[in-house]
Parts: sequence; structure tokens; C-alpha cells
Amino acid sequence: MNTMFKSPKLSPQRLVTLAMLIALAFAIGKLSIPIIPQQLIISPTFIVNVMIGMIGGPIWAFISLAILDIVDNLSSGAGNFIIWWTLLEAVQGLFYGLFFYQKSLSWTNKKDWLHVTIATAIIMLIGSFIFTPLLVQIYYGVPFWAQFAAGRWLKIFEIPIRILVTMAIMPQLQRIPELRKLANFK
Repeated sequence: MNTMFKSPKLSPQRLVTLAMLIALAFAIGKLSIPIIPQQLIISPTFIVNVMIGMIGGPIWAFISLAILDIVDNLSSGAGNFIIWWTLLEAVQGLFYGLFFYQKSLSWTNKKDWLHVTIATAIIMLIGSFIFTPLLVQIYYGVPFWAQFAAGRWLKIFEIPIRILVTMAIMPQLQRIPELRKLANFK
């Protein structure tokens, strides 16, 4: 039976790979650039999130990004853990898994470009343009539309950058035999 939420078996190799990717995302996340504090942050972690989704599928990517958010929050020392942020990250992990698990990408394939464009647009729409502003409004009192007036709309320029970076890096990484095996490419 082929279901939408294909979940690979959690082998020791997959578990260790996901743990290493979580650690890598944690480290790369420290390179984030805050444009508007607690509202607009540019981060290169999306490429690691794509890899987590590609290797873990929707379920393990959901769990992995939730763990990443919890570890990141607990290590920050800010003491402002809010479960909804963790759930938002987890749901984004689910979408990374849905879009990239068992999906081989090629720089020259127009359908792959369309696939990555749709995936990036949906993930950013959910995370950056709907739920993050909503949570910022709820927890920090910054009105939803005021965030866009203050610069959140600039995240729209991140979409083509994410698409280009994903299409430049992922097909090259997918050529690694061990990664192909973990990602269950057909």
C-alpha cells in the first residue's frame, strides 16, 4: 500500500544520519542573520531541512525538526520555549519530507524545478507568511499586518534564492551512493 506519509524504516544508519543533520542544522542555524529581531531572520538551515526531509520522509522529518527546535531553544538560554513554534517547525519538517522524500532532483529537468518551486512556496507560505507572523502577533503583540509593513514581505525575495540553492546543491548531494540508498530513490 502506497500512502502519502511514506516512512522509511529507522535503521541505525538513518538514525545517525538524521542526528548528524540535526547537529549540522543547529550549527548552521547560528549563522542566521536577524533583519528585524524576533520577526525576520535569514537562515541557511533550509538546505539541511531539505536533506532531513529527503532522508527521513515526512514522519522522521517532523520528529527531527521538532527535536532540533527544542534543542535550539533549550541551548539558547532565552527561556522562552513556546510549543507552537516547535509544532510549526515540525509541520515544516513534515512538508519537507512530503516534498523531498524519494524525490531525485536534476538541474536540467523542468519538472524538478517546478517541484522545488512549489515545495519552497508552500513551505515558506505556511512558515514565513502565515504562522510565524500569527505567532509573533500572539506572543509578542506585533500586529500581523504591521510585520509585513515593517519588512516581513522581504522574505518573498528569499523564495528564488532557496529554489536556486536547493537545485544547485541537492542534485549534487544525491549523487552520493550512501545518500541515494538512505533516501530510497527509485
